Amino acid sequence: MATADTLTKVSFEKVTPAIGAQVHGVALDQEPTPDIVERLRQGLHQHGVLFFEFGRRLEEAEFQHFAPLFGEVEDVYGFSTKEAIEQSEAPCIDAKLQPLKKYRINEWHSDGTPFERPPQAAILTPVDSPDVGGGTMWSSMYAAYENLSSHFQHLLDGLTVLHSTIRTPFIKPTAQTTHPAVIRDPVTGKKALFVNANYSERFLDMSQRESDALLRFLFEHVNTPEFHVGVTWRLGTVAVWEERITQHRGIDSFVGERRLRRLTFKGDKPAA
Repeated sequence: MATADTLTKVSFEKVTPAIGAQVHGVALDQEPTPDIVERLRQGLHQHGVLFFEFGRRLEEAEFQHFAPLFGEVEDVYGFSTKEAIEQSEAPCIDAKLQPLKKYRINEWHSDGTPFERPPQAAILTPVDSPDVGGGTMWSSMYAAYENLSSHFQHLLDGLTVLHSTIRTPFIKPTAQTTHPAVIRDPVTGKKALFVNANYSERFLDMSQRESDALLRFLFEHVNTPEFHVGVTWRLGTVAVWEERITQHRGIDSFVGERRLRRLTFKGDKPAA
């Protein structure tokens, strides 16, 4: 059982007002108590993205041991590339094998939304960090929803969106499903916008012209700087994010190697 003193050692330092927190008081060589695990998971839903700095590159075994603090790890992410699956270590996003622009990694997206049950969360840490640039950004979908006018909020509440791989033909297998345009986080109870530029194909029950115009506006809205937080990858940096309430994108401008270990966590069906 965790003592009050133990719990006070774990703290969250906000990185921006809207999204992201640096976590203090968690060490790789210490086994967290159930209370600390619960506090970390709640913090993830509250802040959207959690950052850890361990000061050195995590070995594969350490990464695999640390990741389950945040959920049940998927054996293979449904949209992993052939190259990633064939790697003997934890799957990596390698910019040489998976160029960011070609694979639309540099577009705002939430992973796996063409699945009925997209990943709940994901975790990244560098194996090789770029000498310059190549960071990752996240956008708060809490903030995206909250900063819409009440008229737009009322319009989106109750709408349904078709998500598919139509814009990502390089991904196998193909998939499609529908999700609410606005979902509610089960932990915080807050509403979040749930459309993204990679996978949201169209709104149902409206014309294609209306749907295209509304999606175009929302994709631009997600790109509002006040909703964002970013990280410059260094060896020992770990980022964990809640997929439902954030979107992310890699920055396709860097010098040097960019290889990031990634794992995703099993999720359920997003609900309004």
